[in-house]
Amino acid sequence: MMASAVENDLTIPGPLWELVTRKAGDLNMLPAVATQAVEIANDPNCSIDRFTAVINRDSKLAADILKLANSAAYSPGTPILSLNQAVVRLGFRQCKNLILSSSMTALMKKMTLDQEWVREILSRHAFITAMLGVHLNKALAAGFQGEEFTGGLMHDFGRLLFAVTFGEQFSQLDPLEFEESPETLDRERQLAGTDHGSLGAWFAQGNRLPASLVEVVRYHHQPELAQDNPRLVALVASCDHMANHIQRTDGADGYDPETNEGIRILERSGVRNAIPRFREVHGRIMEIAQSDALAMLSF
Repeated sequence: MMASAVENDLTIPGPLWELVTRKAGDLNMLPAVATQAVEIANDPNCSIDRFTAVINRDSKLAADILKLANSAAYSPGTPILSLNQAVVRLGFRQCKNLILSSSMTALMKKMTLDQEWVREILSRHAFITAMLGVHLNKALAAGFQGEEFTGGLMHDFGRLLFAVTFGEQFSQLDPLEFEESPETLDRERQLAGTDHGSLGAWFAQGNRLPASLVEVVRYHHQPELAQDNPRLVALVASCDHMANHIQRTDGADGYDPETNEGIRILERSGVRNAIPRFREVHGRIMEIAQSDALAMLSF
């Protein structure tokens, strides 16, 4: 479903809306079955049989969910062989995030891009950020149950939309240098009328994704602006910061944890000892997440 130019408080310029509609108007973040399954999972009276019956109507979605449930992102230990097992062992909240992540992965693969290398780079960055989210969430005991993976996977969706929309001119808008600077967003606003965070959030909101994920996409470069989900936004922003370093240097060497603003916001938002714990674990989780992400790129 293509969003209108105005989605609640999210607005994109009319000319950009027309261009996105023409180039990406047939894109849906969630297929119909996934949308229905997410709605059912939000029902406190939902039964496992009802939930899995809906998902099984889409055999590809069902297969993708099982693949992801058995991946490094969820590390089930013993294999999960059925959707019923997935719900019993992971719970509805985790399974809802499995649906969102599986749908996002499928969408990333099918988007039509003029330059295939752009998809490869952005997919790698998305999975590294997502796996950093999984490991940082565990290390800090932040309490998320899949939202950190889904948020990491989706945070830069606006860049993919820009790539689809602008084609060969995309590199002028985004040279994919993965540098953290206000100039990056300023350049996007000057050339396109908005930045990739706002564009991705507009599209996500128009596709009825959870408000927490919309806020992650919108504010991952400005986590201090998040109002309703500051902890999740800060965690994804922290992971994006690490993933950018990995993208630039192909590893953790030389990373300075003191430059990670998201970690300070995490501690202020109630994650105890986030800063000292991050100093201890950042190098190790960067190495593990990079390895896990490379394995998941063949997902």
